[in-house]
Amino acid sequence: MSQDIANCPPGPLTGVRVIDLTTVMFGPYCTQIMGEMGADVIKVESPEGDIGRQTGAFRTRGMSAAHLMKGRNKRSVVLDLKQAEGLEALRRLTQTADVFVHNMRPQAAKKLGIDYESVSIRKPDIVYAAATGFGEDGPYAERPAYDDLIQGMSGVAGLYGMAAGEPRYAPTVMADKTSGLFLLYSISMALFHRERTGE
Repeated sequence: MSQDIANCPPGPLTGVRVIDLTTVMFGPYCTQIMGEMGADVIKVESPEGDIGRQTGAFRTRGMSAAHLMKGRNKRSVVLDLKQAEGLEALRRLTQTADVFVHNMRPQAAKKLGIDYESVSIRKPDIVYAAATGFGEDGPYAERPAYDDLIQGMSGVAGLYGMAAGEPRYAPTVMADKTSGLFLLYSISMALFHRERTGE
């Protein structure tokens, strides 16, 4: 049975604007769900596009099924953040937002001027989420983190090896999706805290 979308109640995140600079699966999975909950998600892509556009099955190059799934309920804008004009456009866009989320490594974010300190100076009440694989500091902070790497380092591949006789990856992006859900919980709780306390 189909239901007229106009008769659907607004989602719990209606009125919340999210600036989404995430790529691949971890961050986009989180912001996809935020969009489904009613948030106005603005996906910012480089001129080359999110590399997730090329992963998995597709009929049209650059429009993979996975990208279309993660891109639903989002608006999109192309900004070249290596150019001053692109960064300025992002700053103006961020002024209208409640949430700013990216999954760049800490030094890359700082170099672009989109680390927490830089963003919060212009927008003090922003809920800022840096979805990094290994955290903001420590010996692995600047290392890339993809799902298979995390499955290996966390021991998940070894657990599969106990059943299969040799280490294997889970047949899905389990680490990215689980992390994306925790990112969603964290952002939602930060929004709730801000609503309650103003902080």
